[in-house]
Amino acid sequence: MNNPVTPDPFSRFLDIAGLSFSAQAVIAMRTMTLARGGPAAFREAHRMVAEKVVAGLEAEAAAMRTLLTGGSFDDAAQQALVPVRRCVEDNIRRLSRPPY
Repeated sequence: MNNPVTPDPFSRFLDIAGLSFSAQAVIAMRTMTLARGGPAAFREAHRMVAEKVVAGLEAEAAAMRTLLTGGSFDDAAQQALVPVRRCVEDNIRRLSRPPY
């Protein structure tokens, strides 16, 4: 974890930019689900809020764990993105399946 070489800031930028594009895709797919209305929209709205709380708590725990074991702030930021990325990728897989 204590990497003496600072990671390339451009590669970190590309990594976060890719995550934000994926998050925008999730937002678009969720908007379509919510626009359809009905029980599926109700479930999706609840799920959307609940998973943000869980992902936020997991991200905080990952960052704290990294810092408490001697990692740098950069390492902590990178580890905090792991649960967020996992959540976004899971949502893309789930929401891109046909609704039937």
